[in-house]
Amino acid sequence: MSTSSLQTINVIGTMRDIRPSIYITFILACIPFMLIGCEQEAKMNTSQPDNVNTLTPNNTSSSSSPPTISPTFTLISPKKPCTNDAMFVTDLTIPDFTKLEPDKPISKLWQIRNTGTCSWGPGYSVVFKEGHAMTAKLQHALYPAQPDANAIIQIDMTTPSSPGDYQGYWLLYDPDGIMFGHKLFIKITVEDTIETSSSE
Repeated sequence: MSTSSLQTINVIGTMRDIRPSIYITFILACIPFMLIGCEQEAKMNTSQPDNVNTLTPNNTSSSSSPPTISPTFTLISPKKPCTNDAMFVTDLTIPDFTKLEPDKPISKLWQIRNTGTCSWGPGYSVVFKEGHAMTAKLQHALYPAQPDANAIIQIDMTTPSSPGDYQGYWLLYDPDGIMFGHKLFIKITVEDTIETSSSE
């Protein structure tokens, strides 16, 4: 320690009524504690970035991250389309080439069978196609029928007023306007007089 420093300590000690040796001993005793404090502060400053990095979200452990949920998709298979078809079974009334009087109301009935895989319902129809309609209503709803079931089609008509042979045919249509099945015919002969057995 320099002479000027000792002189300063003596002056301070004299002013405080403290012996220089005690004052110097006190100062020297404090220096190690001051050095330890500075060293710990320096360590805290240098170690702080590492602590901060360990707490950042990028360095979090995989065990603490939320589980990843992958979206699942359910494939719905398209509904298999059904098919429309029909078969003529029999004429329930007015067989082909039936002789009838002019201007006579008649009711034509066909029996058909649903030979397709579609069920007949709203939108199915029977439509006049060609020949002699003998009715003003050219489209009628098709009687509902499940596959492999029979159905009856009834159309009210009126025979022509002039004698002769007449025929017309009708077709079946699905709701999309697609024709299917057999043609349905009506064939008649109109005569002025119909022979009947005479009574004795």
